[in-house]
Amino acid sequence: MSTPNLSVSLEIYEESVQAARARFAAGEWVTRVIGGELTPDALELFLLSFCALGVQMTAPVEGWIRRAGERCLAAGLNDIGNALVAHARHEAGHDAMMVDDTRSLAARREQAGRPVPAPEKLLAHPPTPGIQRYVRVHEDVIAGPAPYAQIAIEYEIERLSVTYGPSFIARCLADLGGDVKQCLSFVQDHVELDVGHTKFNARKLDQFLKQRPEALDDLVTAGSEALAAYDQFLGDALALALGMSAETQARSQVAS
Repeated sequence: MSTPNLSVSLEIYEESVQAARARFAAGEWVTRVIGGELTPDALELFLLSFCALGVQMTAPVEGWIRRAGERCLAAGLNDIGNALVAHARHEAGHDAMMVDDTRSLAARREQAGRPVPAPEKLLAHPPTPGIQRYVRVHEDVIAGPAPYAQIAIEYEIERLSVTYGPSFIARCLADLGGDVKQCLSFVQDHVELDVGHTKFNARKLDQFLKQRPEALDDLVTAGSEALAAYDQFLGDALALALGMSAETQARSQVAS
């Protein structure tokens, strides 16, 4: 995804974070999931794992953004602080969509007669290393000397929905059938909403860098680490899905 009319400040940020974006693009979610390497069974189980584990990634988001904004306000960074606090309100309740999608995907699988992992068990799965890392990235930024770096985290993560979301949805529809769209409320919602969010984040990031060019390193570090943590989470979800798919295949071979 390109950002139109880049200022010099934002251009420098974009160039500095490019290596982290390239590493994300080389990750398993992009190359294997979107790239079409999974069987339909494994892809369906990936969706289940992504939605169920994703609740832990999504539920704290409103609080993270609000707390970062409040810390900015306390430090006298009123523009970025107010922007973050206002943005936080838009993130409320998004975890509920992931819960609903988890249950819808499980019900769809059950109706088709395929083995179904218990959705409540998946939703109660312990935090994976990627989830723990993602939480740590946010908490470190909020508690650290650069709470304004939360805007870079938001920019990079919401940008993923715009950059990869349409291809991800297209892969799911192509391999699983059009009816799976009813189970993708979280992904569809973010593909639509995050276009505006990404433009907003880019504008605020640009404005802040013009005021404080010395903040570049903090912003790049936070954005890059958020991408790495999110990629690790997606890898965790894929590993869980592939494990469940292998179990399903083993059971069917024993039964036959």
